[in-house]
Amino acid sequence: MVYDVTEPASARFVQYVNNRDFTGDPEAGTAGDLGSEGVFVIPGAESPTHQPLLVVASEVSGTTTLYAIAKTK
Repeated sequence: MVYDVTEPASARFVQYVNNRDFTGDPEAGTAGDLGSEGVFVIPGAESPTHQPLLVVASEVSGTTTLYAIAKTK
């Protein structure tokens, strides 16, 4: 779940992201990310795209997913 906490007292929900595919087969590696637990941010100044990135490592599926972080209005 993504929340904008720019103003902590007025945090607001932005979006929900889940790339798990319940029709996929975990054994075949087609079920998406499973068991996401490691999460960290790469600041835009250190990112190859110059845009902040969210890195999510998933232990069960053995995958790493990158999400671009965009400013909201």
